[in-house]
Amino acid sequence: MTNSDTTQRLLNAAEEELLTNKGHLEMGPVARRAKASVGLAYHHFGSKTGLIAAVVDRFYQPLREIALGDAIPVEQDWGSRELARMSATTDYFYEAPLAPLIAGRLARESEVLDIEKAHMDKLLELGARNIAQGQRLGIVAPHLDPEVTVALLMGGHRLALDKAVLSDPRPDKQGLIEQVWRFTSQALQLKHEPTRFTHAPGKT
Repeated sequence: MTNSDTTQRLLNAAEEELLTNKGHLEMGPVARRAKASVGLAYHHFGSKTGLIAAVVDRFYQPLREIALGDAIPVEQDWGSRELARMSATTDYFYEAPLAPLIAGRLARESEVLDIEKAHMDKLLELGARNIAQGQRLGIVAPHLDPEVTVALLMGGHRLALDKAVLSDPRPDKQGLIEQVWRFTSQALQLKHEPTRFTHAPGKT
């Protein structure tokens, strides 16, 4: 078994332990579940805190790909691309088993907060550039401050997602996407709506 195999087994086992025990884990049960020694778990992650941080970082990897990678085709028009990004992020939170723990129990852990901040800092930088690009294209209102605006929009979207995945029953996902997009569109004072929303109910 290679180091990479061992790492992934331990991460998978740690995620299963967190889900089983509602956000709590100990290195011994994780090692047993991964069929590895406790010493090997400490060797790879240093501590229980390091292991939890690695699990949380892995949770955010697909979200980084949505925001920073090639998951969303770049040839789409500006509005459609941003709507696709928002929709994909919402889909991920609704489908990921770990999302309620990230939004709830684990949100109070310092290692989770550190990773969340690093993740959000990257997204805020990208989001500000995207809004500035939309302004250059004449799609987004020119008087808006990109950095302030993206912080308001992304913060609101994230809080809405956290509330949604912790709710029982959860809000209808498509309804949430449309509500968040309407808020986003109005806040940005978009000149052109993506085709998907051109004929939505209430749209004239």
